[in-house]
Amino acid sequence: MQELFKSGLISKKTLLILNYSKLKISENQLSIILLIMELSNEDQKNFTPSQLSKYMNLSSEQIENEISLLLKSNHIKLVVKAKKTILDLSPLFNKLLAKIEDEYAKFKIKENYKIIETKLNYKLNDNDIEKLEEYSSFGISMSKIVSIIDSIELSTLDDLFKVLDSKSKESSVKITMYNWLND
Repeated sequence: MQELFKSGLISKKTLLILNYSKLKISENQLSIILLIMELSNEDQKNFTPSQLSKYMNLSSEQIENEISLLLKSNHIKLVVKAKKTILDLSPLFNKLLAKIEDEYAKFKIKENYKIIETKLNYKLNDNDIEKLEEYSSFGISMSKIVSIIDSIELSTLDDLFKVLDSKSKESSVKITMYNWLND
């Protein structure tokens, strides 16, 4: 997603409007950020609260307070470039992309659990999920587990755990087998 964002295929404004609540940004803060983005160009990337208040129903004091909150929460930062201080919005978008990617990863894992439950006709409990997650330390991802179920045509969770146990033993590296000093 980071590449799509950097290449401009994902609109910064749309991404921000649809997901600002994930960063706990208020509507006033969102409006200020969007206004700054809209007014920014190569010549001017920073605006005073009084300049922004001309376009908003907020006073310059309210705008200054909102910007201070954004700075304190590290959503934006001030950067000095060519003797000019500008607002850098990159921390905001980096945090937002990280949140979205994290949510997607969690969603994908939950989907894999549902697929496993469907294929084995069994409702996974917390212990089952914890045990399945332990296999990731052996390099066996959830998608790999799903493909194992399909390729071997397993029908029970116990059978799956037996196969995963053997695969985890195969994939574990035995450091003691190597004499690192002589290699």
